[in-house]
Amino acid sequence: MSKGNMRIIENKPREKMRQKVHPDHTLRVAAYCRVSTLSEEQELSYETQKDYYTKLISSDPGLELVNVYGDRGCSGVMIEKRPEFKRMMRDCMNGEIDVVMVKSISRFARNLADCLESVRKLKDEGIPVYFEREGLDSMDERCEVLLSMLAAIAQEESNSLSRNIKWAFEKRNEHGRPARRAPYGYRRDHLAQGHNRDEWVIWEPEAKRIRLMFSMAASGSKYREILASLKALEEKEDTGVRWYHDKLYKLLRSEIYQGDVLTNKTYVVDYLSKKQKRNHGERAQYYIEEHHQPIISREVFSKVQALIDARTLIQRKRI
Repeated sequence: MSKGNMRIIENKPREKMRQKVHPDHTLRVAAYCRVSTLSEEQELSYETQKDYYTKLISSDPGLELVNVYGDRGCSGVMIEKRPEFKRMMRDCMNGEIDVVMVKSISRFARNLADCLESVRKLKDEGIPVYFEREGLDSMDERCEVLLSMLAAIAQEESNSLSRNIKWAFEKRNEHGRPARRAPYGYRRDHLAQGHNRDEWVIWEPEAKRIRLMFSMAASGSKYREILASLKALEEKEDTGVRWYHDKLYKLLRSEIYQGDVLTNKTYVVDYLSKKQKRNHGERAQYYIEEHHQPIISREVFSKVQALIDARTLIQRKRI
């Protein structure tokens, strides 16, 4: 049976798809799209998926487009990190959707347990999920066995990809080119060529705040006084940025601002949950000196570390 350009599995006639609606009621269809990164290629893929389902469903008078739900830059491993997927599930549970369409199992979920749980939850509500690439209809009795096999493959692909990325990160660390985002106070040099594109260049609007906090700390100012000065600066420039003790402390402790990098401060414990743990020697670490241009001198950095260790920057309570 065909709905415009949408292929519906032959052994699932339209009447059976409408278990919860009036026979003359149009099917309320939702589509789900996901891309794992915000790269230009993935962004194009996301927009292509969204445009495809919008045209596909809107072109058929027998179908009513509820929404095209989409998560951009989200891993398919954990549902908790996909707000649009969660919103779609809530709308299904609230009786707003009759059918869900998705490009493939891997777009729906890479975590086997989450995939099966979500499909079963929708199935209990009489809501079929159509996986176009695999040609699967979740209401088919044979679907769960196939779905389990294909979802397991998708999950292993995700684990393998994570291991490959981890290996690549380690190799980059070994060669003094840590693969990480530019920290506060820096930006990547996108004008450079080749490996030099990884180079961090000072971003002055943030760097001046780094200089302010280190200068005040080195002169013996308390945390509370430094935070007050940062707050006054943000209010003057009307940035809306807020500063807290934990963030200030973390930046004052960071070797980044004297031009060095310590890699693998944390590591991933579980590839499925992406849970991270502080590295206390469980993983190899590399200390890379003069990795990038410093914002403050080594002398100032060392002085601030000594004052922090001596708890000099803490505001003492008056007795």
